[in-house]
Amino acid sequence: MTSLKGKSVIVTGGSSGIGLAAVELLAEAGCDVTIADVDDPAGQAAAKAAAALGTGRFQFIHTDVGNEDEVRNLVDAAVRAFGKLDGAINAAGVPPADKRLHELSSQEWDRGTGINLRGGFLCIKYQILAMLKNGGGSIVAITSTAGHHQVPSASEYCSAKGGLNSLCRAAALEYGHANIRVNAVMPGSTDTPMFRKANARNPAFQEITSRIPLRRVGEPKEVAAAAVWLISNDASYVSAAVIPVDGAQLLGC
Repeated sequence: MTSLKGKSVIVTGGSSGIGLAAVELLAEAGCDVTIADVDDPAGQAAAKAAAALGTGRFQFIHTDVGNEDEVRNLVDAAVRAFGKLDGAINAAGVPPADKRLHELSSQEWDRGTGINLRGGFLCIKYQILAMLKNGGGSIVAITSTAGHHQVPSASEYCSAKGGLNSLCRAAALEYGHANIRVNAVMPGSTDTPMFRKANARNPAFQEITSRIPLRRVGEPKEVAAAAVWLISNDASYVSAAVIPVDGAQLLGC
């Protein structure tokens, strides 16, 4: 996608899984990328590897997306380094606690929603603030089909992902006049480190995965490709969309 060349893009959760796949695709497209994660060695390695893939510039910023000061610093760092913020792919997240609702502690609820929903809010808020100064931009949240079709023993995860889908639509409505597009991509079962752990612990995930019409789990780059397309000018009239990338998994549920 030539329309991506030279864009400044933030990727949260960029050291592994779908986030890392997005960093690689953006690097190949010639973007300047700010990688955010809490895993410093993996984030620094991702930035170094990305630099070998494309002509853009890359930096890693340690960021806990649940911490407002760190999110603000992340966005400021992207603008300082690259002069602007054109896009963001928010892929940072934590897996479910794998407990039924009555077993879930308030601390586990707060952790799940604090990263998966509050973290999404903070990222979108500060990314929009930067884009308002830049004449527009595009934001993509990586959510989950679990936000649309609930999974047992994952109430805090489903609630957060469903809320994030709604937040993206609300932001798209409020900021479309400012040429800011906001969309969500809902991965189904995707072969990431987080999914492998969740799938091993939760029989419900295993059962849902077995019913995927395409008869396989997705690859991180298949999900990342949809997010990168939404960042690009090729998707210039797409906003408030919540797009499943799931091998028709929702139909098989």
